[in-house]
Amino acid sequence: MQCFVDHNVLARSEAESHSWFKNGKVQQTAALVDWASSHAETNFSGKTLQVWEDEATAGWPGWRCPL
Repeated sequence: MQCFVDHNVLARSEAESHSWFKNGKVQQTAALVDWASSHAETNFSGKTLQVWEDEATAGWPGWRCPL
């Protein structure tokens, strides 16, 4: 999610409206997990959030934001 905020794929104003975003950074919280679960099929920059998560998981720990 930090990648999305940093590259304006997810508007900073949208991120700021959630408890999982503090001081310009995405916080790994249960609220973030809930938000991500409810947006799994949302398209972000040509892919669903679920696809982004799957790619990041497959590339861990070396995955880097491609945006």
